Amino acid sequence: MKPVITPVILLILFLASCTPPSPQEKPGSRTITDMAGRTMIVPGTISRIYVNRPGSILLYAIDPKLIVNRSFNFTPEAARFLSEEYLALPHTEGSAEEILNLGPDLILTFFDINPGSIDEADKLAERTGIPVYLVSLALEDYPEVFRRLGRLLDRQEQTDRMQRFIDEHVDPVLEQATTIDEAGKLSVYYAEGDRGLHTDPAGSIHSRLIDMTGGVNAADIDVVSRKGLSEVSMEQLIMWDPDIVLVWAGLGTMTPTMEHIQNDPLWSRLRASQNDRIYQVPYLPFGWFDRPASINRLLGIPWLADLLYPDLYGIDIEDVVAQYFRVFYHYELDSEETQTLLNP
Repeated sequence: MKPVITPVILLILFLASCTPPSPQEKPGSRTITDMAGRTMIVPGTISRIYVNRPGSILLYAIDPKLIVNRSFNFTPEAARFLSEEYLALPHTEGSAEEILNLGPDLILTFFDINPGSIDEADKLAERTGIPVYLVSLALEDYPEVFRRLGRLLDRQEQTDRMQRFIDEHVDPVLEQATTIDEAGKLSVYYAEGDRGLHTDPAGSIHSRLIDMTGGVNAADIDVVSRKGLSEVSMEQLIMWDPDIVLVWAGLGTMTPTMEHIQNDPLWSRLRASQNDRIYQVPYLPFGWFDRPASINRLLGIPWLADLLYPDLYGIDIEDVVAQYFRVFYHYELDSEETQTLLNP
């Protein structure tokens, strides 16, 4: 018996053929999974990306031409190391309206992966209709971050260069640090706030480089929050009496903290002051130690290792700095610039 095709069936077939394809059916689109295990549909070629603040430094290293927004304001000191095209991008605060106006193919979020950040990513994707790709901010995850983004953005040659910097200048430090005897480790205080009496103890994302390079965080207090900046007293600091003090850095400018420390007689009672071992963290174009806690810390690891134990590590820090700027900022330093960066 032959099937009967009624006018109703013909109408249904006609309407189905006229229905435009859903976003999932667009030619060249692909399904991907981010580091939080979230799946999404993205274009075959991604050329416009909205990125959060920590991710700005990451994506600038991969390819600044992919970025559609700027999350930081820069001093002239910092701006000299960044491209004019990037500096001309619109500054944004991250609202859904701002993102939609820029028309990105993808939103890249470089942050801690936890239920809160996953929920925020889901909500942002829902509000904008744009896929939100989460990658982990944890230092130990950077190799996977580089591999994933290299493949996703078709920039594997550049992300391979970024990985080689880790292989050559970060991993050897981390391995060597494990050989330092506990009794021989230097104590380090991270001075934050205008008077240097805020800090981040061991376990904080903001002071991880101390432990990673073989130092001991002098601050014997609890971590207060992810934001950090635990308040301490001068009496506590004198009691801890660190071997070394690191003074925090501002964004592209020196904070007033070092000047205060140098002029406050109470700080002169510290062993670090008496031994001339209070150091300003380099801060151009971003702080090398922290704030923002992004891939700028990859340069901070060999810098701090060389500062703490130069004989142990044997690092040619000028060469390392030049390599980092070449790979991650696409900038060729001259020797004078390198010295200026290292001696803020």
